[in-house]
Amino acid sequence: MVLFESYPQTLTNIVASLLIIGFGILVGNILFVLTRKILQSFEVERVLADRGVRFPIEQFVSSFVRYATYIAGVIWGVTFLGLETIVLYIVLIVLLALLVGFILLAFKDFIPNFVAGFFLHLTQKIRKGEYIHMDTVEGRVLQVDMLETKIKTDDGDTVVVPNVLIGRMTITKKKQ
Repeated sequence: MVLFESYPQTLTNIVASLLIIGFGILVGNILFVLTRKILQSFEVERVLADRGVRFPIEQFVSSFVRYATYIAGVIWGVTFLGLETIVLYIVLIVLLALLVGFILLAFKDFIPNFVAGFFLHLTQKIRKGEYIHMDTVEGRVLQVDMLETKIKTDDGDTVVVPNVLIGRMTITKKKQ
């Protein structure tokens, strides 16, 4: 018992910290279920699907609420141990790393298509108004942008081809 008598405040802080973290996990799970039920009752995914958007919004939002509650519980729990600044720095670094990762994933197709579009304009490989055949697409070039090229087929369909694919394909220019 001598060990517990010399550190009563530290032991109390550790127990309080663990209880708060556990409470944060419990509340996070309850909010997860509650958020998901509310979004399902509003039929958010069906409404978005009717508008052509296919995204698991119910899962995404409810998971976000769950993990945000977990993080808040951990931060609140470690304040009893005097480690709040260290934990806040760790959380900030993790969030920053996630943000950078999401940005890189968002631009993973943009950057190669932009570079390919730049080289298409530089080399004048294809121009507006030309009749071309490439792979399975044949038709007249309507527009050459920095990211994509629009081609009108003989059937009247408009095909949008990413510039990075045009840079890799063999293109035959036809007179028509």
